[in-house]
Amino acid sequence: MELPESPAGDPCAAERDPAPAGLSATYALGWDDGLVGPLSPEQASQRDETGLPYVAVLHSEGDAHAVVRVAWADRRAEIDVLDDAGEPTSRDEFRVDDDGSLFLLDHTDGEPISVEPSEEHVVRTVSYGRDGQAVCGLNDGGFLQTSAEIDRPHTDRPTFGAWQEVLAIAGIEGADLSGTAGSPPLPVNDDGDRWAPGHPLRPGDLEAMFTPGSRARESGDPVEIEVVEAGEVKLPSGRLLATDPGYLTRDLRPEEGPLTARVSPGSYPVELSIAQNLENAWGTVAGARVVVSDEPVVSWDLGLREGETEADLNDEEFFGFGVDTGTASFTDVEAISAVADPAQEVLGSLDDDGYQTVDNGALVMWHAGYGDGLYPVWVGRDSGGAVAAFVADMLVLDGPDESTAGP
Repeated sequence: MELPESPAGDPCAAERDPAPAGLSATYALGWDDGLVGPLSPEQASQRDETGLPYVAVLHSEGDAHAVVRVAWADRRAEIDVLDDAGEPTSRDEFRVDDDGSLFLLDHTDGEPISVEPSEEHVVRTVSYGRDGQAVCGLNDGGFLQTSAEIDRPHTDRPTFGAWQEVLAIAGIEGADLSGTAGSPPLPVNDDGDRWAPGHPLRPGDLEAMFTPGSRARESGDPVEIEVVEAGEVKLPSGRLLATDPGYLTRDLRPEEGPLTARVSPGSYPVELSIAQNLENAWGTVAGARVVVSDEPVVSWDLGLREGETEADLNDEEFFGFGVDTGTASFTDVEAISAVADPAQEVLGSLDDDGYQTVDNGALVMWHAGYGDGLYPVWVGRDSGGAVAAFVADMLVLDGPDESTAGP
């Protein structure tokens, strides 16, 4: 299948069916073939100011033609353009950047996009990169992907009701966002679902992951947590590198570098969370923790590297470190040259406990959960914002074992 040219001659140009001009806006908590929890303009403005989610349904003559979803606390907004049957033919997903501006992260179009792709129904996706590269794909049941140099559409984050520039990106012109109901008004669906924004991957219960005797589920089986002291890791520069130790003999790519969160130089205890399967006695490393201080952790953030920001992530996505040898490790970025070769000597022969320290703590390595994959590191901060812990999550725990929960 060849990627069709757009009218502008750019194969990655998003294609949108323009919405009718002169639409009116009605606000609500959601749109589900009808207004869910209708809001006055004043109520919607208050939610906009406090960051709470709401929607604006753009309509004329009682027919919805577009839905704008807003949740500033989650740094996102979405615009769907609807066909005559109320199905979305395009979706533009915006994010609030670290500087407070608004940019277009992803675009999807198809007629409609909710229909399963097939040879008769092609869905296009365009993802705009921070580096000026756009990745676009066509899905007709198979998938064809290409790329082009396209700058992200970018604008100021709008104040309430001042959406003209953002709506224009989605092909909507001349909408009245005053919140007048229009005539006839839109239907109300009291049984519909409120809109709730998605978000990048969030951590599970990391405290329980490192609480001996706590119960959880792993691939549906009940497990009990055992915590093992795996020695100390030396961080002479305070810049933690979570990596596959097999990578250390080559130059690391930027996305494989150290975390931007730093700690004071020193040696820090490393603990392993072992999920002991209660049905077959098999133990799996659920996570590895660097204990930086004894202060309680009050918040967990995704560990990021230089140039990474959560604004670039879609629902349930995360930045993490890759594993190709079934083994993960903690070390200091300045220790790479010293530990690279010694790490290779023990890479395929970890002891029965599944972990080992290298060069007297310059590197700590362990079996990586289920093996190869991509794993997040969570940064735990105390009440003052200082780093209190790092946790490499091996993504093996499903959640708490509800069968053992109390009343």
